[in-house]
Amino acid sequence: MGKIINLFTKNIKLKLIAVPYIIWYKLKYPNLVIRKNTTDLNVFLNIFIQKELNLPVKLKPKYIIDAGAYAGYSSIYFHEKYPEAEIIAIEPEKSNFNTLVKNTNKIKQIISLNLGLWYKEAFLKVEDRKTGKWGFKVSEVLSTDEYDIKSTTIDNILDTQNWDKIDILKIDIEGSEKELFTKNSKKWINKVNVIVIELHDRINEGCTKALYSAINLSEWVEYKTGEKVILIRKNFI
Repeated sequence: MGKIINLFTKNIKLKLIAVPYIIWYKLKYPNLVIRKNTTDLNVFLNIFIQKELNLPVKLKPKYIIDAGAYAGYSSIYFHEKYPEAEIIAIEPEKSNFNTLVKNTNKIKQIISLNLGLWYKEAFLKVEDRKTGKWGFKVSEVLSTDEYDIKSTTIDNILDTQNWDKIDILKIDIEGSEKELFTKNSKKWINKVNVIVIELHDRINEGCTKALYSAINLSEWVEYKTGEKVILIRKNFI
């Protein structure tokens, strides 16, 4: 009972802390949606109050991929900080994607894609892990009768957007990072200047190993903030 009371008290405190921030952002973005009784508030707090996406160095990125964009708060954060940057926001789960569109459709620098980031073009099934709106994962299926969405790849985004690089690659994709970095990453990894990633070994064992096997760590500076690992190329600082 004590743990339940403490958790309830913590949630009340977080909501009180969040109120002025929510008011401020709703004034700036009248369409901003924070869904009740979901993990939206937690994500909003992590991004705008706890600043988990804040990079420890000053940069001027032009091109950003927000993979696992959820309801769009991370894309809005990047737009606020880097207003000239082009942002591709990728979200596979339909209700999250619809909220992402509502939250960002007035921002011309953000393009939203209802796709899953994967290592190749494929058909994907969206799976509900029953941990809230932030917990959906994808897996590849072979039959077109079973799929929910199609995938996109880093290479495909580079080609369609006519980008020669990715300045910030933010990844929060509930375990799919293992496949992303294990297969075909050599094609694009040298075009990435910053990686901001949440690793999900608890969902898909081997995510951390896949990341560090794909990069030459001596070329990067590593930081950690909250659940995020931040890797910045030394020649980009």
